[in-house]
Amino acid sequence: MSRIVIVSRRHDKLVSTVMKKVPEAVALTNFKFEIQNGDVLCWLPTVNEAVDDEVQELAALLDHSLFLPAKIVMLSIAGTADDATNQQLQEWYGKQATQIVFAHQYAIKMIDEFELPYTIVRALPIISDETTLKIVDEGKSLQGERIGMAQVAQVIKRAVTTDDFKNQSIGIAP
Repeated sequence: MSRIVIVSRRHDKLVSTVMKKVPEAVALTNFKFEIQNGDVLCWLPTVNEAVDDEVQELAALLDHSLFLPAKIVMLSIAGTADDATNQQLQEWYGKQATQIVFAHQYAIKMIDEFELPYTIVRALPIISDETTLKIVDEGKSLQGERIGMAQVAQVIKRAVTTDDFKNQSIGIAP
């Protein structure tokens, strides 16, 4: 079985929720590790992280690795695939919404250009309460205001353990 490596600087409960669903995963706080043959890399950045800079750290890791990951799964934000209005983005992410969306779009583009299997999971703002779950194709509007943490973890688990969303950007909404 492949090793699942979760990379996240988060200080919230999402990583532990994902780890409960994927107990064989290894959690790290940065891209300073050695990729093993068959690794699945799962990147769970926060909304406000400098993902445009961090994706450069990921690129450096790939450039200096003997093995490449079998797949990259990235949690991103709503708004990167024409799936939210400017008003929604302002409500969710504040005055910096445009810069945040651009940073996430850049990171996603870089991951696509690595030419490795990938899945991008675009999520509405995450809350601790449970919600319903709907998977939305790229370019379709994400309806709702928030998505439950357990539902995000459920989709992340599916993305890292199956090929269901191979080379896709999917949105998740209640």
